[in-house]
Amino acid sequence: MQHAFFSTRTLAPSFGPIDADVSARIDVLRIVLIALIVICHGGRFLGSVIPFAGPGVAFALTAFNRGLACLAVPLFFCISGYLLLRKLELTPAGYVGLLRKKLVAIGVPFLLFNGIWIVWLLTVGSIEQFGSRGFLLQSGIVAKLFGFGTTPMNYPLWFLRDLLTIFAMTPLFLFLFWRLPTLGLLGLLAVWFAVSPANEYGLGGFAFCFYLGGWLARSRIDLAQTAGWDRWVLPLFVAGTVLVGLAPQLDLGPNTYAAMKKGYQILGMAALWCLSRQGWIKNSGLLHRLATFSFFIFLTHEPTVSVVQSRLLALWQPAGGAAQLVAFFVPGLVSITGLYWLGRGLARFTPRLYAVATGAPLRLSRPAGAPARTPAA
Repeated sequence: MQHAFFSTRTLAPSFGPIDADVSARIDVLRIVLIALIVICHGGRFLGSVIPFAGPGVAFALTAFNRGLACLAVPLFFCISGYLLLRKLELTPAGYVGLLRKKLVAIGVPFLLFNGIWIVWLLTVGSIEQFGSRGFLLQSGIVAKLFGFGTTPMNYPLWFLRDLLTIFAMTPLFLFLFWRLPTLGLLGLLAVWFAVSPANEYGLGGFAFCFYLGGWLARSRIDLAQTAGWDRWVLPLFVAGTVLVGLAPQLDLGPNTYAAMKKGYQILGMAALWCLSRQGWIKNSGLLHRLATFSFFIFLTHEPTVSVVQSRLLALWQPAGGAAQLVAFFVPGLVSITGLYWLGRGLARFTPRLYAVATGAPLRLSRPAGAPARTPAA
């Protein structure tokens, strides 16, 4: 790895097959990362609608929401870069073909699952915890449909909007692989920290994570052999997660907090990759089955979790610490379970509709045992 990192040679495409161990770990991480997002969104009523029961709950849920759950997006960008940039070559025809493919795979689901709920709000009415007709009209229908200068109406889909933007930047990444592979990596890292220093996310960070994935693929680093990382990555990750949970009490300035979170995200991506090595995760039949429908679950988890939250709060007002910790996970887990079975039903009984809705009109099914499709695959 040392030679690969400090080398200034051109990083040529890697046309060999992805290692089976790496492929299995990517597959399960898809649903693990989606689950982190869904659970985080499903439990957001605690601390807002219902005050935290005490400092212990506040610490635990802050560590989850601002720590673990915030690792999902950067690691998704890194995985996307690993899958897409590993063998992509810079040609005009290849670039046009890439954009055409991604507009179908990502643009169609983005517009569909934004448009459905815009029409719903305009014709049926508001969805508690999600949005209202008045808010939509005030923000602008077109702006909320395309996410121009704002979050899309279906707010988690901002990830797809930004992923399309990063895909459009692939000529830059491929040029850097050709001329300045390692300096390009360090330069993108510097841009992430220097631009918008008070913002822990942003296109600079997504570009770095995406490029990092491609850099790892083209450097031929053996990502299957990560057991040696555990003894230093995992303890640092635990300490970093504790620090994130305590951050509200530390009175950090916005720039310091964002810099800390950026470092935590880099460490966290490595830690989650280390954890995916464990057999009970990597070889889990349940996780691999869920991963088949991970993109559908992501696309449809809002306003599903909002509706489940509203129904839960109508029946139960969790007051104690233990009750709140349980209630935090309920909307997300219920939504994941229900949407998995809905996705299975749609894929079986209306395969063409399901394929178009998930951005794969020409791929109505996949061979048994094949990895689940993601927007980057």
